[in-house]
Amino acid sequence: MPGNKILGGGFNGISPKQSIGNYKSGEQVISRKIVVKAWNKAYANGTVNGKERVTTPFRAINNSGDFLGRVHYSCGGPNPTNADYPGWKSRIRSMFNNCDGSGIPASSTNVKYVADSSDYSKFKKYSAINRIYNDNSFGGDQSNASYVATMQIHR
Repeated sequence: MPGNKILGGGFNGISPKQSIGNYKSGEQVISRKIVVKAWNKAYANGTVNGKERVTTPFRAINNSGDFLGRVHYSCGGPNPTNADYPGWKSRIRSMFNNCDGSGIPASSTNVKYVADSSDYSKFKKYSAINRIYNDNSFGGDQSNASYVATMQIHR
């Protein structure tokens, strides 16, 4: 898709051939799967529908707050109140009609929730995995250039 950032740069979806010296544990495989399937990629980039993120990346990715920082904002969504009560239909219908036209859905979370430190640790871990997702050099460079530079220092 044009305009979408490829995870970690490089070639989209590449997973280098596993060798004996580079064994991938189950934790690494699950972490990559979480980044691909469950990571909130649209909010990770910081821009959705041309609107910049107001909240922090941690809160945006975990849906812990409204992307644009809107307070008491609602636009459509589920209605827990029965509109069949006499006199309630007109009040309930007007509650859901204050859309701002940004195309970004309202946050459906408890904004007073305080995340645990383990949640932030996981966020940092998955952020790092997201940055190097398509890296096919296993943490090195594509050629022998770094080794040559290191050897010149030791001469």
